[in-house]
Amino acid sequence: MKLFSHPLLSKIRPFIPDLLAICAVIGGRFLVDTQWNMPRVGFSVLLYFFFAAFLQRWAAVAATLALEGLLLNISYIKEIATSEPLLGADLFEVGQGMAMTGYMNWQIWAYALITIVAIGYGLWRRPRLSKTRLSLALVLCILLSMQLDRTGKLSAYAKPVMHQYLGSKYSNYNFRVNAKDNGILGHLILTIETAHKPKSGPHTFYSRQLAAQDAPTSPDIVVVMCESCYSDPRLITQMAQLSQAGFSEARIISPVYGGGTAEAEFEALTGLSAYMLPGIDFQNFAGQFADKMSALPNSLADVGYLTTGMHNYFSTFWKRKQVYPKLGFAQTQFVEKMQWDRKAGWPKDQTLYNNALARYQAAPAGQKQFMFLVTVMTHGPFIADQDSGLSQYQLRLTEAIDAFSVFAKQLEASAKKRKRDVVIVIFGDHKPGLNQEFLDRGIFDPQFFSPSKNGRLEFKSILSQKQNKVRGDVPLYIKDSRQPEQAQQLAEQLQGRPLFCLPAELARLSQSQDPFYAAVAERCAANTAFYQPGLWWRNVFPEALYAERLFD
Repeated sequence: MKLFSHPLLSKIRPFIPDLLAICAVIGGRFLVDTQWNMPRVGFSVLLYFFFAAFLQRWAAVAATLALEGLLLNISYIKEIATSEPLLGADLFEVGQGMAMTGYMNWQIWAYALITIVAIGYGLWRRPRLSKTRLSLALVLCILLSMQLDRTGKLSAYAKPVMHQYLGSKYSNYNFRVNAKDNGILGHLILTIETAHKPKSGPHTFYSRQLAAQDAPTSPDIVVVMCESCYSDPRLITQMAQLSQAGFSEARIISPVYGGGTAEAEFEALTGLSAYMLPGIDFQNFAGQFADKMSALPNSLADVGYLTTGMHNYFSTFWKRKQVYPKLGFAQTQFVEKMQWDRKAGWPKDQTLYNNALARYQAAPAGQKQFMFLVTVMTHGPFIADQDSGLSQYQLRLTEAIDAFSVFAKQLEASAKKRKRDVVIVIFGDHKPGLNQEFLDRGIFDPQFFSPSKNGRLEFKSILSQKQNKVRGDVPLYIKDSRQPEQAQQLAEQLQGRPLFCLPAELARLSQSQDPFYAAVAERCAANTAFYQPGLWWRNVFPEALYAERLFD
């Protein structure tokens, strides 16, 4: 009896029922998806804390497990039908939910019934409100509020917090992987940013425009977005040799570093900042984009260009198969229809160039052409070999640039036979993820990084805009087969500008009458509003402009 009357036991006795309830949530969730890991347990417990603030304790346990089971089964049904799991944005689509009622199985109805009964019973037997329970419930509410912030500024804090304390890992490139790694609750919270479809409305963006060029030449335009391609006087690579081959060089600013290629692709094809829309734009909004987006390929197609988009990787990656036709590519080709020796690693860029050259040569005589090629063979990670991975990176990049150089010569020769001028552009989509190398060479300074953990350099969650500008700096090379002075002028106009300035300058080479590109070119010529403190992109591009150009 003395044991049960110990003062310590008296202090913890009031918490025992809650601890047992949490254990029931952790143990019971095995019946929901038969898996345990830190994100699954963490998000389930947070949901329990939310329910426990208003419901009787054991009703909160039942509601937590039943709601998770309900969402998991709905996600399973959606994934069978669409090959994509339930997303955070789907929770706001009432019409879509009603359309799925015909697919509901008995498990969904059972979980829904248990959820409703548990909530009803829990409210009937609800406990008195307490500061402790309300405080714990607010944790989930705060995370959701941060994720729903339309500016994206708060979600930039939320994701690192969830990663640090809940073990979540946001796989924004593949939502099926994201759901598998984080569980359905964590997955929905991480993807709730997809609910932010831009609002339409009036704006004055077109009030400032750069004067149209005199007699644009409408050349063929071939753009190569080169995976992780980089060079700098402090880290010279094979890419620097392009200056000796008649290319003019500029430095542009990518919105991403080390990955997130589709965000650079978004800017290069739309002329809009990728910072406005949350997450990876192609991945999050592929199904919501208009069938004909106001993007560079569509603008050029409207003035007679044959538009071709190609990538030597899978068409489903970043949902390019779904997005490319909407952007305006009349022709597309991905690695599924190219030769690839998988045992050799990433697909070779030479294969991409061979297919692109064949398509270019096969076009009707005199046909104006726009081609956008996305490479992949220089994709990371780069394995360290008595260095930070630089040796392997240099080896792969040298092969990639050599293949591009051959392609560029063949392209010029083909254009000459077709009696066409061709403008060739190649730029790095982002820096390679060689953090230590960039630090050692003075490209980054220690202020970019958080205190080292396990010897790894990790960027601070929030960088200054000046730091973002340095982190996004990548090389661009441009050549005009007939008018080298035009290429040099374009390089000067793009120097130190964000990547979204590139499509504006390319569109102005054509007969396109879209006033958007003249308006973007005016902002790029001024070059005063970019990478300023705060949410500078919202001061440059009105939210309504995104709704107008990209969505129905």
